[in-house]
Amino acid sequence: MGPSAAARRPQSGRCPGPLVPCPGSRGGHRGRRAWVRRAGLVEGIRIGAHVSSSGGIFTAIERAQAIEAEAIQIFPSAPQQWRKTNHTPEAIAKFHDLRAGSDIGDVWLHNIYLANLANDDAEQLEKSVDSVVNGLTVAEAIGASGLVLHTGSHKGKGLDACQPQVCDALERILEAAPGTAILALENAAGHGGVIGKEFAELGALLKTVGNPRLQVCLDTCHAFAAGYNIREPEGLEIALTEFDEAIGLENLAVVHANDSKMELGGLRDRHENIGDGHIGDDGFRTVLAHPAFRGKSFLLEVPGIPTEAHPKGDGPDLENVRRLKRLRDEALG
Repeated sequence: MGPSAAARRPQSGRCPGPLVPCPGSRGGHRGRRAWVRRAGLVEGIRIGAHVSSSGGIFTAIERAQAIEAEAIQIFPSAPQQWRKTNHTPEAIAKFHDLRAGSDIGDVWLHNIYLANLANDDAEQLEKSVDSVVNGLTVAEAIGASGLVLHTGSHKGKGLDACQPQVCDALERILEAAPGTAILALENAAGHGGVIGKEFAELGALLKTVGNPRLQVCLDTCHAFAAGYNIREPEGLEIALTEFDEAIGLENLAVVHANDSKMELGGLRDRHENIGDGHIGDDGFRTVLAHPAFRGKSFLLEVPGIPTEAHPKGDGPDLENVRRLKRLRDEALG
């Protein structure tokens, strides 16, 4: 069961006030003020980006400063390889030193793309588990807030068929990588049986595992492609109510801020530069203005503005960071 019809439907008009409680729901529909009180959110929103750490993990800080990022996301190792990167104590110490002298307020890691906790192949499953343990271990070593993870694909079997395996894997991962680093499961656009298209799927995993370190990363492009109409005030309110009931807004750890090449409900993971896609400037103003996102880091994973040297863009860049900062300032006044 996907997003409700109301969440999928294009919305317009002013955002409603506090919503009427829904009998039988988990705490009912909550108004914005209640969400802010319950989650203990603060005002600031950090604008950051995924950056390369090629040449040493510490180089990510310098690259982030070059694009005026206030937060960063990096890979713990090459995203398309099982081989782990050896981060030396010297490299980690230099990362800490450079971060201390920078304006970087938050650090996240993103797990490698090969991991699939729903994989039927036992060897591939164990490699996946090991990669996530490694990612959390690196996160702990560099003082990162946590690790973002694509949970994987059930390849058409449905979540019910693989949920016990996925939850067992998540429990083993969190036990094998102790500490405070969060493991944030990312919502999905919906193509190819990927887990997390509906907020209820991620909520089911969180409730079964029952570990406060297991939280959620909300990707704006993925949510929009999955049918959540976050670009309109009423649609965003409906989507966040569904998120709160399924997952709990207190479990929203971080945001991936990406515009979408696909229209609403397109079911494809196709990121676009901020303001150039179907979410658009108005959509990001709507998202940034909502109190549910106060205190969160918004991390860009966009293709980048085309240049002569990079006709298809070179990943998150200064222009995209400045665009999102401008929209943040306009949204928050």
